[in-house]
Amino acid sequence: MSEFTQNSSPDDKPRLVVVVPVILVCLGAIFFLFNSTPWVRKESSLPQTNGVSEAPAAMMRTKHEPLNQNKVPGSRTLSRPPSRLLPQRRAEAPQEVPSATAVLQPQTAAAASEPAPVPAGGAFLSTADIEISGQVTLSGTPPPEIRIDMSSDARCGQLHNTPVTTRHYLVDKDGGLPNVFVYIKSGLNGKWAAPAQEPLLDQIGCLYEPYVMGVMVNQKFQIKNSDPTLHNVHATPYQGDNREFNFAQPSQGQVNEKSFPNQEGFVRFKCNVHPWMFAYVGVVEHPFFAVTSADGTFRLPPNLPPGTYTLEAVHPKAGSATRQITVNGSDRKTVDFTLRVPNSP
Repeated sequence: MSEFTQNSSPDDKPRLVVVVPVILVCLGAIFFLFNSTPWVRKESSLPQTNGVSEAPAAMMRTKHEPLNQNKVPGSRTLSRPPSRLLPQRRAEAPQEVPSATAVLQPQTAAAASEPAPVPAGGAFLSTADIEISGQVTLSGTPPPEIRIDMSSDARCGQLHNTPVTTRHYLVDKDGGLPNVFVYIKSGLNGKWAAPAQEPLLDQIGCLYEPYVMGVMVNQKFQIKNSDPTLHNVHATPYQGDNREFNFAQPSQGQVNEKSFPNQEGFVRFKCNVHPWMFAYVGVVEHPFFAVTSADGTFRLPPNLPPGTYTLEAVHPKAGSATRQITVNGSDRKTVDFTLRVPNSP
């Protein structure tokens, strides 16, 4: 009998029954771990991002594109990525920009770089750089100006050191005619609201200053008495809803405010106290007008839209003349007028 047989006892057999299954379980676990090791190696070979730099193209996808359409070298194509990579990919995936927004962005940027039209009281002025200027000259020999007798009001005479004459035809040496109201008579579309600026029609030295001026329809303008004597302001319009008015200004520095609701070539102002006092105010529906200076020159305001227009030049004594013009883009148009002395050859 061997030593093992001599030393063994009936209790040893149950121990073997327990040990053998444990050994088999351990061997099975080792086998399982050994076979799963290639999956771990393959997963670790997938591209990784650090959350700052742009994700590789293989990880970028559109809204309806399935994940991992392209194989990553050295890895098996997966129908679904390992669960431990999903949170990281969601954080790194760039946000999609809707196609409509992507199209609008460059258009918006281009529009912002273009000059916008300038609003002018309800209408839009053109940004075209159009300039219209010219000169009005007088044809014929005008009658001599008449000396004004101010003896009826001594205070008026004291305001002048030299004789005062009428201002009917104050031509310069080259025939340039001042006090001509030049404006666009037709061709404009749209409406322009009256500006806030209030022109001034003053009474200085018992004369109206200026002799000729222009305002827009419904534009308020001021009428002032700068003289130390009584004046009365008598306007005699006749177009549409323009109403005649006649009021006194007894105090030096007194100011009254008026406006006209309708266009009118000339509204005549006079003073019933001083019969030599006259002024003429042109009323139009737009801002494109001017009054000729001492040499007969004029320049219309800028931002006139391109188009075909009829211009008119009107003088209180020499009558009127019209010209038709067409302007585009950045035209510099010179428009000259010639007015005639009435009854001159």
